[in-house]
Amino acid sequence: MQPHTAHSTVARHCIIIMCFVIASLSVVLPDTATAEDPGLSAKQTAVAKIPFERMTASATERIKSTINPRAIYKHLPKSTIQCSPELYIQLVRYPELVCNMWELMGAAKLRVNRIGEFEFTVSDLKGNTSQVELIYGTQNTHVFLIDGNYKGPLLVKNIKAKTVVVVHSSFELNDKSEPITKHSIDLFMNLDSGIGDLVEGVVVPLFMKVTEWNYDEITKFVGQVYDVALTKPDGMQRLITKLTRCQPAIRKRLSKVTTAIAESSVRTAALPK
Repeated sequence: MQPHTAHSTVARHCIIIMCFVIASLSVVLPDTATAEDPGLSAKQTAVAKIPFERMTASATERIKSTINPRAIYKHLPKSTIQCSPELYIQLVRYPELVCNMWELMGAAKLRVNRIGEFEFTVSDLKGNTSQVELIYGTQNTHVFLIDGNYKGPLLVKNIKAKTVVVVHSSFELNDKSEPITKHSIDLFMNLDSGIGDLVEGVVVPLFMKVTEWNYDEITKFVGQVYDVALTKPDGMQRLITKLTRCQPAIRKRLSKVTTAIAESSVRTAALPK
């Protein structure tokens, strides 16, 4: 269960964004716009899927102020993982679990500090920091707002960016009655207008390429965590006790979820063939 390590500043930024398993709109779309409207662009279609009608006025305003016409849009296509809904949602909502696992494996040094039930900060200990808030969360949709500050040896000045990440997920059973999770991501990044077109023209394509790579790697990692919970429950419980950068209540929930996965596997195996 070993993820690859990304080394560049941009790659670390991508990992931060993708952990939430891992940086809006100032012109409101017409009320008649829907995700099924063939006349919409890919970006407009993604915006139409955001459940603004279920959010508070304040949350809606903050997201729409980030997803403006200048925002860069990226869609990460649907991937399928063998994972239960309960475990998947835990890893999406509490990325400190993933980061702490990676730290124990020596793969990535990201620090997540939870400052509220729905808020946390992420740092790579090299000056790149993000403040993240889960604005909206249901079983099938999670909307995160990220306010980040990034720097690196190739950058003349720090880059500030606001990002909205929308995680779409669905759950079903395969033909072997095993739990399957399907997810995709819509990402909207609004870079500081002062960075200049030249820097943006270099940073953005690299960012998007690395984002795709990390999306695939984190998707695989979530599946690996489920596999360990399923096949090595004792090892999973030992690992959870070592996640000391996570709050006790969060570790306890993960322990309960992974124990249920193992117990369900035992019950299934005992059924008559």
